[in-house]
Amino acid sequence: MTVLDRISTGWKAWALLFLITFGAAAPGVFLLPALDRDESRFAQASKEMLEENNYILIQYQDELRNKKPAGIHWLQAASTALLTGPEAKQIWTYRVPSWLGAAFATLACFWAGIPLIGRRAAFLGAALFGSTLLLTSEAHISKTDGVLVFLTTLGIGALGRLYLGTDKPGRMAFLVWLTVSASFLIKGPVTMMVVAYAGLGVWAWGLAAEGKGRDWWRPLAAWQGPVLFVAMVLPWFLWIQAATNGQYIEGAVGKDLKDKFTGASEGHGGWPFYHLTHMPAWFFPATLLLVAGIVTALKRVAGQGGIMTPAVRRYGLAAAALFALLLALNYGLGLVPPFAAGSVAETLRTLKPLPALPFLLIGLIWWLSREVPAAPEPSDEVKGLRLILAWGLLTYAFFELMPTLLSHYILPAYPAFGLLCGYAAVRLIDGVKMPVSNVTGYVLFAIGAIALLAVSWPGATTAYMADQAGEFRTVSSGEVLAAWTPYRDYPVWLWWGGFALAGLALIEAARRHVAVGIAFGIAASIALGWHIRIFMLPSQLWVQPTETARLALEDVCGVPGEGDLCNVPAPERVLTLGYAEPSYVLTLGTQNLHPPQTPLDLPTEASAYPVVYLLNFEDRKASEPITETAKRLRAEAGRLGACLTEGDSHYAINYSNGDPVHFRAWRFDWGKCP
Repeated sequence: MTVLDRISTGWKAWALLFLITFGAAAPGVFLLPALDRDESRFAQASKEMLEENNYILIQYQDELRNKKPAGIHWLQAASTALLTGPEAKQIWTYRVPSWLGAAFATLACFWAGIPLIGRRAAFLGAALFGSTLLLTSEAHISKTDGVLVFLTTLGIGALGRLYLGTDKPGRMAFLVWLTVSASFLIKGPVTMMVVAYAGLGVWAWGLAAEGKGRDWWRPLAAWQGPVLFVAMVLPWFLWIQAATNGQYIEGAVGKDLKDKFTGASEGHGGWPFYHLTHMPAWFFPATLLLVAGIVTALKRVAGQGGIMTPAVRRYGLAAAALFALLLALNYGLGLVPPFAAGSVAETLRTLKPLPALPFLLIGLIWWLSREVPAAPEPSDEVKGLRLILAWGLLTYAFFELMPTLLSHYILPAYPAFGLLCGYAAVRLIDGVKMPVSNVTGYVLFAIGAIALLAVSWPGATTAYMADQAGEFRTVSSGEVLAAWTPYRDYPVWLWWGGFALAGLALIEAARRHVAVGIAFGIAASIALGWHIRIFMLPSQLWVQPTETARLALEDVCGVPGEGDLCNVPAPERVLTLGYAEPSYVLTLGTQNLHPPQTPLDLPTEASAYPVVYLLNFEDRKASEPITETAKRLRAEAGRLGACLTEGDSHYAINYSNGDPVHFRAWRFDWGKCP
């Protein structure tokens, strides 16, 4: 028995796979500040559930968030209530569901792959998937994607067992419906779509290859599954509809979901093959075997010896032609100037047909397969690869061709790609030669490693600082750079470790020591991830405006709830002008006000003091310049006899919109200064 056989069997395999993802993400869970904007919005809504003891409404301060279902908020609220409490303002407790979800997704990938490609290949594929930068990054962000990819992968694993044949079809069908139902409460129909693409894809593939699609899916049509879905999903939707006077579905479906399919929602557009261009970094280190995995799998399912049968060649050419036609139509429509709102021409211009491509491909294969003669049943290996390919490629096609493009959308396809990498690894270990695919994989791996090394080197930080310092209007670039001097350097010993490990991974892979190369690649990903999450990002306060705002408030003892640190009363809330990021609300308190709710006049009652303002003098969107508001506040303080304490200037770049911020905290006390 080889070393690979020993570590891929028994409890050791499950423990090791869990620790790969769990350990890689751990520093980010605890060391990174709350991120803007989605993470902090999700966490703040969960925090308000705890504060108000209302687990139906999803709110961000006074605003209803009718976008996503409540499932992730329930998990985040539960983890926070268990580990700390609603009064705690640390972000890490809200990240725990994503952290565990991502780690369990790695285990689900292993479980899904065992019957499809064998234990050894599934173990290597799950290990590669579990160490990818995208998964380990989503593991420390308190959003939906870590839990979503776990449920989706678990559902595909159950679907695969149904497809290959199992002695417990009822249980596997029930598990599919359970994951689809739970995921619907996390992020709507995403898991349902991915499972449907995989199932319909292999069904159509059976029609194309053997002239029959078989009825393996029939247990999914049993009444228990739909009843479970309705029982899990419908009650909360009825409650939220009643609580929001019917506004929830209008916002979640009529606005949020509709916008993602009809245009670049919230400005999140992109270029053709957007997700493909992100893969060298996001899928690192699994890029080492990605091309070999796809090519090897396609050759295996195409026929003995990799020879393309006439039917497969015909379907492949038809699919490629349809893809090219819709791709040109999608991006061509984006170049057409707008017409009158509501007109037929404008409706056609904004039509985005590409998300329907996977269904169109399945329909095309079904139509072309009408004359395919009956053929023998393929082996379980071929059927397993068909399911993985349908899962990965159709899911990729859907998200690649959506009008709204965000790099993490593609994550549900990554477990499939990881399993293909594992399959290729075992084939290489068994002696199969793939020189072109291997070299292409080496290049992709090197591109990803170079990109990650380049952006995480202190020199890149210094260069970016110099570029951004010139964006300030209220202060010279020299003064800004002087204030940012402490952030220019950070330890790089893990950086050098990642560099060396990535080089060893390439060397060992080129020497055909595949398993050793994979181990070095995983170690390189963990080392670089730790470098970024332990040293680089936590140290860069100049791109963390909320943390910079806290420093400004500390100058005047203005952080709510921290008066004991200064031996003076702390304000009940902070009044902010020119800054309104969700991380500020989450970490400083729900009660804090930001534009347009911020009052512009000082109170006249002594009981209202101390009053603390956080002023962003670089704000360029206010109806009145901040300098004019500051003059008026200073004059009012003089008339009221209030004491004004001014803090020092603090500078940062708001990474969520690229704007500079120049913070200064002003504290007003009634009468004499404390």
